Amino acid sequence: MTIVQIKYFITTAKCLNFTKAADKLFITQPALSRQIASIEMELNMQLFIRNNRSVKLTPAAVVLLEEFEKIYNDYNLAVAKAQSSFAGLSGELNIGVLEGAYVGDLFPEVLQHFAQFYPQVKINLRNYSFNMLIEKLYSNELDLIITLYFDVKDREKIQTKVIVHTKDHIVVHKNHRLADAKYVKLSDFKDDTFIMVSPEDSETSPRLILDGCKSCGFTPKVKFASSLQEEMLWVEAGVGVCMLDTRNNLYKTPNVRFLEVDQVSDPSLTLAWNVDNYNPMKEIFKDNFKFL
Repeated sequence: MTIVQIKYFITTAKCLNFTKAADKLFITQPALSRQIASIEMELNMQLFIRNNRSVKLTPAAVVLLEEFEKIYNDYNLAVAKAQSSFAGLSGELNIGVLEGAYVGDLFPEVLQHFAQFYPQVKINLRNYSFNMLIEKLYSNELDLIITLYFDVKDREKIQTKVIVHTKDHIVVHKNHRLADAKYVKLSDFKDDTFIMVSPEDSETSPRLILDGCKSCGFTPKVKFASSLQEEMLWVEAGVGVCMLDTRNNLYKTPNVRFLEVDQVSDPSLTLAWNVDNYNPMKEIFKDNFKFL
């Protein structure tokens, strides 16, 4: 079986429609049917159950789809690595960092490594909000992102590696009535306004906080911010309280206090990437990145 036939099978298995799959592959539907028949004959197994109304995968095809996707992705990655090597390892590596996250201690070693061994590679670092990071990762506008674990776990096609484990804290202005408390409960803030990013900026973050408050017996007053940066500004101004991790840039700001509280999520700082991204510089960066 050729790599082209594997591509034909994967596309057809995902479309579950021979005409649509043929259009995506820029071949005719009869030609695609012949290729699938040839694959089934070579493997001596039926892969598709077809009738006038639908196309379904056989159990064997379900197994092959998962395994063939790995093979096809590995093949494309190998080719991309070889092409970059042939071209002298040049190009760009685009990395997105969650706005407000402190990452200054993570990059010196890997940037020095690239400057020494891959001087033709341009590394671009940019800050984005939660959802923008995800959108650009899926579109391959970003090769890697650094964000919080709860926002990338269990997302399709995204793999992760935790950089440093962190915990949730309630963040209050230094003049807040509980600013000097060693430990607090969420219910201690039932009369406060919670500042949180809007669902347009992150579907996950506000939901986790609201669920945590409800499990403590109250529904908080909420002020939505358009971004994490705006959320940080409102809390620093004393307008309300919020939940942030200790990798947030506000952690060392004298105007606020980070108070220990029961956890509502895992906000560990995390490196994430799209498995369908074939930039070979991504692998080199991961191999030389500083994980704490």
